Amino acid sequence: MPSLKIFLDASVVLSGLASFTGGSRKILEAAKDNKIKLLTTPLIIQEVINHLQKLDIETSQLETLLSRKTIQLMANPSKEIIEKFSKTVPDPNDAHVLAGASLSGAIALISLDKKHLLTPKVRKILKPMLVKSPKEFWGWIRLKIMI
Repeated sequence: MPSLKIFLDASVVLSGLASFTGGSRKILEAAKDNKIKLLTTPLIIQEVINHLQKLDIETSQLETLLSRKTIQLMANPSKEIIEKFSKTVPDPNDAHVLAGASLSGAIALISLDKKHLLTPKVRKILKPMLVKSPKEFWGWIRLKIMI
């Protein structure tokens, strides 16, 4: 069982499904190979569902990730916790992502949202959790393996 737990936002799930290469796809593949454990919430999966058609991604691809537990669902954060984060994030609509990540027990939140999530403020709020893009995550993994 993988010990490295990662929390994903919708952008990484969508990117991983839309492309056969790249850091997001590598994250999904690593989870399929049981090298890492991926977590997210039903709220984030709903965001993914809302954008599947725009990216010409089949719903069955997402269903496969979930049914095979490549991505494991945890409970949505409570409204109180989401509200707490909505006062501190650049975009209150992303508060549920930070709330979910903070409750996940994951070592990192992985996102492609440079404007709202991959910011110094969010990194400070979630510390000691890492907040990284897929590319930054793989760079961090390479450094950890070398040490």
